[in-house]
Amino acid sequence: MKTTKIYALLLLFFGGILSSCMEESDFSATWDGLEVEFDASTLPQNGFIASFVRLNETQRDMAQAQINLVAAPQNQAITVNVEVVNTSTAVRGVHYELPSTSVTIPAGQNIAQFPIEVLTGNITPSETPNLVLRITDATGAAVSANYAQVTVRIRVVCPSALADRYDVFWNSIRVGNRQGGISQSFTYDTPTGFGSQVVWTAATGGAGRYLLDDITLGHFDIVYGDPKQAGFVTDVCDVITGDPSNRDQFQDTYTINGRVIDVANNPDFDYLIEITWVNTWGDGGSAILVPGAVPPADGSSTRTEDRLDRSLLLKKG
Repeated sequence: MKTTKIYALLLLFFGGILSSCMEESDFSATWDGLEVEFDASTLPQNGFIASFVRLNETQRDMAQAQINLVAAPQNQAITVNVEVVNTSTAVRGVHYELPSTSVTIPAGQNIAQFPIEVLTGNITPSETPNLVLRITDATGAAVSANYAQVTVRIRVVCPSALADRYDVFWNSIRVGNRQGGISQSFTYDTPTGFGSQVVWTAATGGAGRYLLDDITLGHFDIVYGDPKQAGFVTDVCDVITGDPSNRDQFQDTYTINGRVIDVANNPDFDYLIEITWVNTWGDGGSAILVPGAVPPADGSSTRTEDRLDRSLLLKKG
């Protein structure tokens, strides 16, 4: 008990001395410096994503990296100089341009936007260019030791609006031999419909991903009388690719490739889809999909070859 009291008295004594010393030295926890920093450098991964929808090959967009003055607004403007760090994977003239390598924080303000011109039309969605910027110096202010560098992750996506019901017209059909080869094949001089339709529905998992109610495009019904086999495809800037996880009821996997074809001067639709697929059994084929199909009222198949014949005359590419 006596020992406890002695310790308590010592704590009070030294606490008073420490408080007195802090007062005598004018100790203050208030920040009174003058620094500049990238605002996004405090975020996860030390930066931000600059994402744009790619509409054409000549498209350019502007991104901005905010620079903060960590202090009260000043009476004079502060010029901040910026450089590109050599760890950048973004290439100047290919992925971006810098209108300037400096930016000015006006007098009486605390922020400025450093402009970055993104060459969106040059970038494909599969690319992941990262632009790393660093503040080198500033007039009338210090550079933050911890937040002077930022990573701008430049990303592009293409618009995709392929959710629809399609009539299917075949260029060719192949019947497999169980081992990936062909036992029979049929090629048509004019794309031929057998009343098949396929429905594309927008799916989760990223822009341009779709669920097809039948990845065989009616093949299983035509050849075997088997039910539809659902699966996924992704549209990336008019290039169609099947999901590697696609399997049918027999556990065969699928390779699906295709493209979106622009169509000019057609009052009913402005594109077609060309799809080629094959599975590990050997089944497959190539077909043209025409959007805007009307589901049969009684659920039966309907032949609509005239829709395709008219559209083919108006193809642009």
